[in-house]
Amino acid sequence: MSIRVLIVDDHPVTREGLHAALDLAEDVVVVGEAESGEDAVEKATELSPDIVFMDVRMPGMSGIEATRAIREASPGTRVILFTVDESRASISEAIQAGVSGYLLKDADADELVNAARLALEGKAVIHPALTRAFIEEVQLAERRSDQPPLSRREKEILQKVAYGATTKEVAKDLGISPHTVKTHLERIFEKLGANDRAQAVAIAIRSGLVE
Repeated sequence: MSIRVLIVDDHPVTREGLHAALDLAEDVVVVGEAESGEDAVEKATELSPDIVFMDVRMPGMSGIEATRAIREASPGTRVILFTVDESRASISEAIQAGVSGYLLKDADADELVNAARLALEGKAVIHPALTRAFIEEVQLAERRSDQPPLSRREKEILQKVAYGATTKEVAKDLGISPHTVKTHLERIFEKLGANDRAQAVAIAIRSGLVE
């Protein structure tokens, strides 16, 4: 049984390289290519591939946004992201989008084919350089799921802190005392498992609680 693959990247040379690498495997068939996130969603719906190799950074709809759309429309289709981006924010978004793998663009043909085979079996393949960050993000997500949600006021305060406002500035903007702001911040730190403002803001951004 052949593994049906869709390749998505906005650079023709990259698509050609991936196509050539995947053609080396007898059990892999490239059924199509797409040059954008929007195109990927359409092609995935039209071709029903088993695996989609998707670039993360593309003009318009990003690879992660396209992954989310494809997974919602076709839960059986597995998406493997490949990128030069190793940022924690992208990794967090990828996990939430439901990716089956995350590879760097220097992956060789064997790694690509192996990733496709394992993804089809329901196993995730992560580039070694990204493994630690992935584990930390999964652990963070698990901790967040057990934490009480932030109140509307707490989110409001955290958003202002994320924009760089001081305790006094937050208090003035909201018409409350600095002591009350500090009390809210202490509760926010406790709920998010953060030690300070910077960590709380970082966690909140990755969680989508603030912008």
